[in-house]
Amino acid sequence: MSHCFHCGLPIQQGFTAPVLEVESTEREFCCHGCLAVCRAIIDAGLVDYYHHRSTTASSASQSVIPEFLERVELYDRPDIQQGFVTQQQEYHEASLLLENIRCPACLWLNEKHLRSLPGVIDVHIDDVSQRARVRWQPGAIQLSEILIAIADIGYVAHPYDASRGEQLQKLRKRRSTEKLIFAGAIGMLVMNFSLATYFMGGPDESGVLPLWITIGRWTSLLLVTMIMSYSGQEFFIGAWNDARNRRLGMDVPIVLGLSAAYTGSIYTTISGIGEVYFDSIAMFIFFLLLARRYELGGKLMAADHVDRLARVMPGMAQRFNENGTREQVAVEDLVPGDLIRLLPGETAPVDGTVADGSSSFDESLLTGESSPVLKRAGNDIVAGSVNGEQAVVIKVTKPVQSSALSEIRQLVEQGLERRPYYALLAERVASVFVAVILVIAAATAWFWLQTEPANWLPATIAVLIVTCPCALALATPVALTVSAGRMIQLGVIPLRMEALDVLAKVDYFVFDKTGTLTAGKPGLVEVILLSDMGKDDVIRSAAAISADSEHPLARVLRDVDCKGKLVAESISNKPGAGISASINGRIWRYGKPEFAANETLLSSDIKLQVDAYRAKGQTVSLLSDSDEAKAIFVFEDAIRPTAAKLVQGLHEMGIKQLSVLSGDAQDSVVKVAKKLGINDCHGDVSPEQKLAWISTRQKEGHRVAMFGDGINDTPALAAADASISFSDATDLANISSDFLILGKDADVILEVVNLARSTRRNIMQNFSWAAAYNFIAVPFAALGMIPPWGAAIGMSFSSLFVVSNALRLRSRCSEAAPAIANSDR
Repeated sequence: MSHCFHCGLPIQQGFTAPVLEVESTEREFCCHGCLAVCRAIIDAGLVDYYHHRSTTASSASQSVIPEFLERVELYDRPDIQQGFVTQQQEYHEASLLLENIRCPACLWLNEKHLRSLPGVIDVHIDDVSQRARVRWQPGAIQLSEILIAIADIGYVAHPYDASRGEQLQKLRKRRSTEKLIFAGAIGMLVMNFSLATYFMGGPDESGVLPLWITIGRWTSLLLVTMIMSYSGQEFFIGAWNDARNRRLGMDVPIVLGLSAAYTGSIYTTISGIGEVYFDSIAMFIFFLLLARRYELGGKLMAADHVDRLARVMPGMAQRFNENGTREQVAVEDLVPGDLIRLLPGETAPVDGTVADGSSSFDESLLTGESSPVLKRAGNDIVAGSVNGEQAVVIKVTKPVQSSALSEIRQLVEQGLERRPYYALLAERVASVFVAVILVIAAATAWFWLQTEPANWLPATIAVLIVTCPCALALATPVALTVSAGRMIQLGVIPLRMEALDVLAKVDYFVFDKTGTLTAGKPGLVEVILLSDMGKDDVIRSAAAISADSEHPLARVLRDVDCKGKLVAESISNKPGAGISASINGRIWRYGKPEFAANETLLSSDIKLQVDAYRAKGQTVSLLSDSDEAKAIFVFEDAIRPTAAKLVQGLHEMGIKQLSVLSGDAQDSVVKVAKKLGINDCHGDVSPEQKLAWISTRQKEGHRVAMFGDGINDTPALAAADASISFSDATDLANISSDFLILGKDADVILEVVNLARSTRRNIMQNFSWAAAYNFIAVPFAALGMIPPWGAAIGMSFSSLFVVSNALRLRSRCSEAAPAIANSDR
């Protein structure tokens, strides 16, 4: 197996590239990030770095980055930052991958330390994926200073790269397995001796221990010292970092318990009087490592679907150069206007349009819909979609940092930061819990020293070991990350995970009509002329007035093929009613008939026609100027194919009330609602009335979810306890929503609600277990009823239970699996 020239990690699928123009030999790299750093090092005249460092995977991963901190200013170069830093006018934001994160205390420490740096605006670190998002003011602090600050408190930060991140996670798992095997193999020798002493041990008649027990104790001391020095070193390193930074982390009680058992056993071994606890130490380290190895696997599994968005992206692309030949370039080097060739089976690295050829594309990674979509010349291609049958040429429209896939990944990461209240509470409780345990352990030691001194050490050790603050800390993050991954599978972006808990408890579900229950693509059925203006003239006028509107009816008019265009001025939009504007000095109105024409212009004949069309469930708009009504526009929007399934599913899930609040005419709303089985429907509702309706239900104690897509839905979406919209809705609707649906199927909401309920139930189970376990175990340990080896087993089992329970959420939404399978190609 080959190794990356820069980082030294073993690679299975990498690429080769020259690092010097004057050197013909190509080097092999695992990812473009390593190639960019390698070139930067050589360009800076630091090629000796590669002559003197170790090239093996294990030592390179430990030493390359710390050594590189001496030259860390290279990370301040714009060409190096291109792949992992987003630059805005007010701030820069970097995506980093942290090592040595063991528990929420590590997160707290890094976040607090970085936030104390002048110029750092915001920091968020995810315990599950160990990714950090750091935002800073470039004029006040440099990225190199941030990386050094992280190293100063005992942690290592790498610029985030999906390929390198995956390799580092594999390396973490391998190291964890090695330490576990070492602790198990050496620990069995200690346990064999302990079992022998249980059956045949004890002093002779004179109170002297047999020679074989004395030799066995000294041998066990040596073996346990080896286990603590290698397998248990991470606990001591963690506790030291916590102590150095004046923080009570979860490693502190572990190290105190191990140290007490080890010190007491050394004294007993030397004096020959009393019990030794070498077997308990070996068992505790083994079971704790086993639990953490399982936790690590669970965390990586939970983060798998979130990271998949980054991992599927290729690092290289075939770009056409000026003479028409193709060259391999890094995806980060692609700029708008470049032409790239995409072969069958390859993933589009950036957003673009088809310049030549046609082929079907699998967009399931983005939308959750597995059916391929045919793309011809001029059609848009989104990053992350997989080419099907034929090679095509794509014209780049956005750099990789601005692609739709990159934006989706950023939205998901930011959504995970918005955690439910009980998740934040658990982190605080876990931190305080460590201090409480230390107080209980001290009280236990004092009590037994006063009553029965022989029991003080095993009881104190048991208290320190049996407690499991890890279970409290793990109760939420693993479950939330699994849930977010499942949503991505379904083609739903969780913008605010804090809304997941509320969505699980909603009892009122409110719909807008157009674009949510209906397809949102109405067709112009008929134009009834009311004046001497021709059909093309009235369409041009209505299109000019609604030129800036995002309403579906306005988009229909703009797409109608008419000769010539008019320009409207002084456009004024009244959401939910219509638009007024000036054309050639005359004031025009277009929208609902009640808005577009006053009582004088809106004759009884016109009213009869409007009512007749509305009775058929059609939508009617009116165009008028200040003198007369000019035309009636009749639109029809088909009901969305999945709307009936959505409504039926919500009824079956026990949602108390389903309602439709729409700005469309009452007759049209009633007709659609009745077809879908919704009895409570309200038409001609303004944005203010939607907001008031939702606020009234909330004051009555109800939890309200809103599903909408228009500008007039924005206040209601923002006010609802949980809000959902399609990703192609208006920007204002998206900003106000908690969840975005990337595909076209509305019934995916059923899966999201089911998943929200399962996630909340899962987290509550984890909390209940963690609280019950610690509440029961600690008193029993303090009373001397749990031996140290039993405490080791109990503590490990508690963590295993919480992670295993959280991972059960993976079985939810199993029908989404085919879509993910397609995205793995």
